[in-house]
Amino acid sequence: MSDLDLCFLSATEALARFRDHSLSPVELCQALIARNEAVNPRLNALTDTYFDEALAHARKAEARYRNPRSGRARPLEGLTLAVKDFHSVKGRRTTYGSRIYADFKPNNTAPTVERLLAAGALLFSRTTTPEFAHCGITTSPLWGVTRNPWNTDCTPGGSSGGAGAVMAAGLATLADGTDGGGSCRIPAAFSGVVGYK
Repeated sequence: MSDLDLCFLSATEALARFRDHSLSPVELCQALIARNEAVNPRLNALTDTYFDEALAHARKAEARYRNPRSGRARPLEGLTLAVKDFHSVKGRRTTYGSRIYADFKPNNTAPTVERLLAAGALLFSRTTTPEFAHCGITTSPLWGVTRNPWNTDCTPGGSSGGAGAVMAAGLATLADGTDGGGSCRIPAAFSGVVGYK
């Protein structure tokens, strides 16, 4: 299986391969880092990345799968997670797509993100959103225009457009979003991925 194929593995497939030792979380993380570096400059789907930290956590996840003494593998152990830049992550820049919050670092983590991380997902990157998640396309004064991986002249939708673009382009195994009026469903439809509320 090529590195490109690895980038498009479903979470279920990746977890099964981690468990049978035919794939390591480190190998998957490295393939995704290379894919991000090659593809994201055209898409502008990310605000921040945590590749070095994710790789360090992937090594710990690998140890959990290979050696039970390192600790039991959790349900999402070793999967890369792209978090929408609308959900707070303690001590990490969370801008909500707004210049007002360009340097804001919250003191808490959103419960949904906290649960994903507690289940073993690796904080890998942050995805773009329109300012305060109030638009059906993903563009913001702070981060600019996010492009659809299928056609960069088009939008991936919004407000979780960065997440939709990331999943469609194979830039992470998991991505979260929000949806009050189509903010996951629109990007899923525009980007050809599954998004559910």
